Amino acid sequence: MQDASDRRLNLAEYRLHRLRLELARPIGDSQVVFTDHWMTVLELTTEDGLTGVGFELQQGKPTPALAQLEAQFEYNMWPMLRGSSPFGEALRISRPRGGNINAGTLPLAVETAAWDLVGKAADLPLYRLLGGANPEVPAYGSTLDFHLSDDEFVSRLGDFKKMGFRAIKIKVGHPDVEWDLKRMQMATEVMGQDADLMVDANEAWSPKEAIRRSHIYNNAGFDVYWIEDPITREDYNGYAQLRGEIPFSRVNTGEYLGFHGKRRLLEAGGVDVLNVHGSFGMSRAAAHLAGDYGIPVSLGNTIMEIGVHLAASLPEVLFLEFSDLVWNKIAKEPVKFADGKAIAPDRPGHGIELDGDALAEYSHN
Repeated sequence: MQDASDRRLNLAEYRLHRLRLELARPIGDSQVVFTDHWMTVLELTTEDGLTGVGFELQQGKPTPALAQLEAQFEYNMWPMLRGSSPFGEALRISRPRGGNINAGTLPLAVETAAWDLVGKAADLPLYRLLGGANPEVPAYGSTLDFHLSDDEFVSRLGDFKKMGFRAIKIKVGHPDVEWDLKRMQMATEVMGQDADLMVDANEAWSPKEAIRRSHIYNNAGFDVYWIEDPITREDYNGYAQLRGEIPFSRVNTGEYLGFHGKRRLLEAGGVDVLNVHGSFGMSRAAAHLAGDYGIPVSLGNTIMEIGVHLAASLPEVLFLEFSDLVWNKIAKEPVKFADGKAIAPDRPGHGIELDGDALAEYSHN
């Protein structure tokens, strides 16, 4: 293997792809519904021809046209990246200062592509580069079912059951609590009494209503593993109140908060399981901070499921979310899930290589 220090690893070229991925079914929750995903794919290539790939996702509305994406990236981001080292870009901490965060900078795609390059340069899969030893991570199936019919919901549950999942998360937060209870009963019947049941309200309730609903679920005989995002994200005191009132379950939240919001949530004592995903850097920092408070973490959906590397490298990760979303269509070898676990690819970098034919099929200028 060529030593990384001998390679010409400075960034020399980039390429962008704009994709529209139509969903096989509507997905959503108590607040929103989506029928497609728009994805921007960034390829960063070094002077010696090594390429790293990163992704950004937009739900519900199209991204700007490809020419506009390219113009924005060329003007706002590429001057800083050209000639730089992917090692530095992977570890860069970007804070909003003045007007430094502009349209088209694609920060998540840049960071992901940089980490992919670093792993490839070191000839290591990311989970090992980041200190992990075991590529397998416990995972749960996430149905994203709020806008599905009962028959469609049961079908989705059956799919996850066949894949070997022993933990399932369903949507709640319907105005009629009986709807929630019906869905919880259906999930229990399909997945079995031994399966872990999580529910996600997507900030549908006030603290008082969240407490009321939690007790209704518990009194109906449902052993809910966690209740996710029951109230608005920045109601730190409300989360602390809720946590104290439902000793029979766990509060999972933090998905919609940045690092500083996650820190305030932990300081308030408002969470049993901290939800992290997105940026590798921010997620790692938040997970280690949670560890200082004795709080485990879960990882939400990540584009192309590359969060499995992050999950496999962090201590005290309870679960990784899997929703079986459409982006796996464009990967030659998607991340594998078996027997209720996600398995990090053992290929260098994040291990996701794009399928050229699928890329052409879903590209939109």
